[in-house]
Amino acid sequence: MIRRCRAVTKLGPGSLQSWVGDIITILREAHQAVDEARARGNTALDPQLLEDLRERYDQAAKTGIIHNRLRAWHDGNHPGYALGCWLRGYKEQVFLFTRDFAVPWTTNVSERGAKAAKRHQAVSGYWHNLATLARWCRIRSYLNTASAHGLTALDAIRDALAGKPWLPPPPAAA
Repeated sequence: MIRRCRAVTKLGPGSLQSWVGDIITILREAHQAVDEARARGNTALDPQLLEDLRERYDQAAKTGIIHNRLRAWHDGNHPGYALGCWLRGYKEQVFLFTRDFAVPWTTNVSERGAKAAKRHQAVSGYWHNLATLARWCRIRSYLNTASAHGLTALDAIRDALAGKPWLPPPPAAA
């Protein structure tokens, strides 16, 4: 999302798109507040602080919508308008990391997981069929999960081929 905000900032003119800089600042402040609350052992943000961040976010997104809604763009809506509408519509998802501290504040992990499949598609032009893509995703998921638990890809593949695939430990009883 920050990449999308930066792309809109470059569209100008002048400081017309400065509202996206405000969005970035607000999200970074929210991330810092979550880190500080977590360090203190809290499981939730101060409600007043969260409300202030959300109000500033709403105002910035509203500014983006107002300033870009009538601007012409070669293929439909101006990217600033589209981003402002997206930010308004997905606000609850954007702020999920402030309510559930287990949720990361970036989507880097999920983007990293999809990157190789998208790269293959860009190079070859397509996947031969959905079954091939599904198998590739299943293997990739297995290797990523094994890696996250300290197993190398070669060890995970060797164990799987030997008929003893690695499995994550069962969750602790509540």
